[in-house]
Amino acid sequence: MSDYKLSVIVSTYNTGDYLNEFLDSIKSQSIGFENIEVIFVDDNSNDDYTLNLLKKFKNDYENVKVEFLDVNSGFPGTGRNTGLNLSTSDYVIFADHDDTYTENAFEVMCDKIADNDMLISNFNQVFTDKTIPFKSIYKDSGEIKVSDIDEDKNLLRVPAAIWTRLFRKSFLIENGINFLEGMLAEDVYVATYSCLKAKGIIYLNDFYSYNYKIRDSKDDKSTIHVRNRKYIEAILNGYYKIDEMLINLNKTSYGEIIFKSHLTSWLYTIVLSKISDGDKKELFIKSHDIFNKYYSEDPYFKKRYDKLVDLILNQKFDDAVIESNRLEKKQENMNDRSLFSRIKNKLVR
Repeated sequence: MSDYKLSVIVSTYNTGDYLNEFLDSIKSQSIGFENIEVIFVDDNSNDDYTLNLLKKFKNDYENVKVEFLDVNSGFPGTGRNTGLNLSTSDYVIFADHDDTYTENAFEVMCDKIADNDMLISNFNQVFTDKTIPFKSIYKDSGEIKVSDIDEDKNLLRVPAAIWTRLFRKSFLIENGINFLEGMLAEDVYVATYSCLKAKGIIYLNDFYSYNYKIRDSKDDKSTIHVRNRKYIEAILNGYYKIDEMLINLNKTSYGEIIFKSHLTSWLYTIVLSKISDGDKKELFIKSHDIFNKYYSEDPYFKKRYDKLVDLILNQKFDDAVIESNRLEKKQENMNDRSLFSRIKNKLVR
């Protein structure tokens, strides 16, 4: 039997500036720091500050493990899988290195999970100037509990925020649920796979366990806001792996609801990127099959991307590039107007 109530697994890479704040949030947990196993897996950082800080954590705390990978994988999946294999607790959760947990996060989650395979909580969106609690599709509902996903398929539409999900470790191991490696959407893959296989899911829609920092400045970007060819394609590769998983599980009928928010968001990422027209065309060509199979309109985007999707579906990829460039200019104008409105509102106050 483990000495710990849960294991917190963190993949790191050159992120020393955030690690102290993250670990402080773990040390202050109401469940007791001594009841938590913390596992940092470093993806071959080349920043001495990060490396020295991780070594200090390992030396200072007997419940902190640090594993240094010999080769940089470039994506968080490898570190998370390594951490899962090193964990000794009955329950595991996967955190990002630059965020924090609320003080009673683990006490509530461990108390509530009971005999369920997975528990999901909600999160705060932390911007530089404000914090906004995330509102899910369940709006002001409280606790949602199902014995399997067929009782409420809308749970597949809850954000795949892996850091809000507490898993029974044996459930992940017995079902062979691992993170994708060498690509992104690894969190969507695990969140989806686990929802489809879990016997017992509980969603604490009204409990906010996590503070998710949204970093999108020029010199400080979260991975989700990195918009180069490598990362955009890495997300698409992950989507195709999710498709493979659905085929293997004979669950392709769930695909439309799973991808509803993801496919248009992926296009949005391309539109905001500065990649070349040639790269855009190649990505649109590569994306055709997944759009053709699973695309459904996301109301959030208010039909702005309908034409671009139609061009991809009809394999008019040169025209799709032109439309994406038009959308980029339109989005820039919208962003400019939004900035002007915020400035104006501040001046009025």
